[in-house]
Amino acid sequence: MNNKKTAVLAMAVCGITAAGLIALPGAVTDHVPTATIVQVEKVEHTDSVSLSGTVMRNVRDDTFYVQVYVPEQDISKVALNQSAEITGDAFPGVIYLGEVSKISDYATKVQSGSVQKTAVEVTVDISEPEESLKQGYTAQVKLITSEPDVMTIVPYEAVDQDDTGEFVYVLTGGKAYKRYIETGEEFSDGVELKTVLDENERIITVDELSESGVTVKLSDK
Repeated sequence: MNNKKTAVLAMAVCGITAAGLIALPGAVTDHVPTATIVQVEKVEHTDSVSLSGTVMRNVRDDTFYVQVYVPEQDISKVALNQSAEITGDAFPGVIYLGEVSKISDYATKVQSGSVQKTAVEVTVDISEPEESLKQGYTAQVKLITSEPDVMTIVPYEAVDQDDTGEFVYVLTGGKAYKRYIETGEEFSDGVELKTVLDENERIITVDELSESGVTVKLSDK
C-alpha cells in the first residue's frame, strides 16, 4: 500500500475526511432544544346562564321587568336577588342591570323551535329603565350565577396530550419538565388552566423535545 492510500485509510478510521470532521457511529451531538416562554393570561370570570326573554311593563308602578323561562337543567343555579345583565337589539350598546325578583313554584312546557322543553318562569326586574324601553321588546338576559373568580388562560399551542392526559412543558432551573394538568373551559384564544403551578415554573413551548428534564435554551423572541 502506497503512502497516499495509507494516509486516507488512517483518516477514515479516526473519523476524519479531507472535508473535515465526521461523526463516528454512535456519537452524541450537543444539540440544545430552544424554548419559548408562553404568555398566560389572567382574566376575571363569572359563571352565568344566558336566556332570551320579553320585556314587560308593570302598569301599577310603571316599572319594567323581563320574563324568561329557565330550562330545568339550569334552574338550580338561579336564586332570588341574583344579579343580571340585560341587552337587546332594540337598545344597542345599552346594558341594563337587573335582579331576579321571582321564581315560579312550578315548571311548565315551553316551545323551543320545533320541540317542547320543560322550564321555569323567572322574573328579572330592570334597574333604572329608560323612557325609550317598551313592552314587548326581545331581551337577552345573562344571569350571574357565581362570584367573580380569576381564571388562568393558556394558549392552545402550549397544551399537548398523550395516553396519560393533557400536559404542558414548564421551565425551571434551566430545564424543561413535563407537567400533567387539568383544563377547564375553552375559549377562542386558549383553555382554562385549573392546575396550580409552582411560582418558579414558567410554561414554555419547546422544539424537538423528546423527554422531560432536558436542558433548554431560551429563544430570543
